[in-house]
Amino acid sequence: MAGFDCDTLVVGGGVSGLAAALTLKNRGVDVRLLESRGYLGGAIRTVREEGYLLEFGPNSLMVRPEDAIDTVLADPELRARIVPASGVSKNRYVVKSGRLYPVPLSPWAFLRTPLLSWRGRRDILSEWKVPPRTGGPEETLSHFVRRRLGEEALDYFVDPFVKGVYASHPDLLSVEAAFPLLARLEKEHGGLLRGAFKTFLKRRKRPSGSAPRGIFSFTGGMTDLVEAMGKRLGEDVGTNVDVIKYTRLEEGFRVALMYDETEYYMTSRRLILATSAPQAAELLEGDPDGPSSELKAIPYAPVTIAYAGFLREQVTHPLDGFGLLCPTAENRKVLGVIFSSTLFPGRAPEGKVLLTVFVGGMTGQKLAQSFDEDLERIVLRELTELLGVKGAPSFFRIHRWEKAIPQFILGHGETIRTIRKKLPSGLRLAGNYLDGISIARAFGSGVRAAEELLSEDSGSPG
Repeated sequence: MAGFDCDTLVVGGGVSGLAAALTLKNRGVDVRLLESRGYLGGAIRTVREEGYLLEFGPNSLMVRPEDAIDTVLADPELRARIVPASGVSKNRYVVKSGRLYPVPLSPWAFLRTPLLSWRGRRDILSEWKVPPRTGGPEETLSHFVRRRLGEEALDYFVDPFVKGVYASHPDLLSVEAAFPLLARLEKEHGGLLRGAFKTFLKRRKRPSGSAPRGIFSFTGGMTDLVEAMGKRLGEDVGTNVDVIKYTRLEEGFRVALMYDETEYYMTSRRLILATSAPQAAELLEGDPDGPSSELKAIPYAPVTIAYAGFLREQVTHPLDGFGLLCPTAENRKVLGVIFSSTLFPGRAPEGKVLLTVFVGGMTGQKLAQSFDEDLERIVLRELTELLGVKGAPSFFRIHRWEKAIPQFILGHGETIRTIRKKLPSGLRLAGNYLDGISIARAFGSGVRAAEELLSEDSGSPG
């Protein structure tokens, strides 16, 4: 490593960057991580205000035993802070004709739910008769679901789910890129119902991992996860450092940094850019052979989050669930609402409730840009109509994400393959725009970037 300031430099202190740095450090690599903000975690940030716990990013986590992040959750200190979601969190509400109906969780509930007509039920139950698609162009999620499950399943099950996950619309997303499991079930098993049943039987036989099954968070919120990872890296982390550009050297990289209004330079043998796609595009812009143009082409959904605190008696609805989602067909002004104080304990002061409201997304970009006072008026009107809220909130806060969630549109898979092919030796990317938007997938992308660089050294294919 002679002549370099460090072996590997990781740019970006979100989950992907932390995962990459931890993977390398655990393998004995001299690694440094730089983050432009004053804190680690990227989109994950928890704050406390007036007794309320606010999540500016993801509210919870769900992990499979095979996910790489499970190794972090094995840390006894972090594991002791894990808080499973409340028992009623399995209830999810969907709005139809201005009323809230629970998503059916049993065959009997499925037969009785007002979310579907008898024709809609028939379409879903007949899915096993639909032949698998063979060949043809890449399919949107809406086309896939309409073909296999029918229009009503698309409108009142899949569409609201897509709003909750991607802040998007099924017409815009690639089923292969955004929901690869659905495409795989059809390809490998001939259908969704048949494939889901076989997958369920296999998973029952798998050993459990360190994380609990189902949804969970931590006593101090999602920031606990980030702090645990940052603690492992110790002094190998630098915050409030802006990476301006990098230059390829004959061997390694020279990176220009800005810290405390002063420009510095740092050299490393290898480089990982664990930023958003637009930020990576900007850093790669000076490389004529790099994938800057492909990175710029990845769209992001804007999301504005409103946090509203009320006395419990101000809210008519029992709030006995995870939250509610609003299908496109309902023409609501919000994407959905999480019943935060129901989901986990300690999210609101005694006798009060916290509602986390999401506005905007790909189909509501103008709403996401509303002035604060207009947004508060919109949110309170929606909460009044949907949850029977009475009176003004005792707490109200707004947080905006101009580029919140990358969109896995048609062609996304090919775009990512092209991006990776254009990367030079010694340079890798990591982030939730590559392999999946969940925390577990973002972590996995960081691990993958680190392992590919290690594979280059060993001479095996990356």
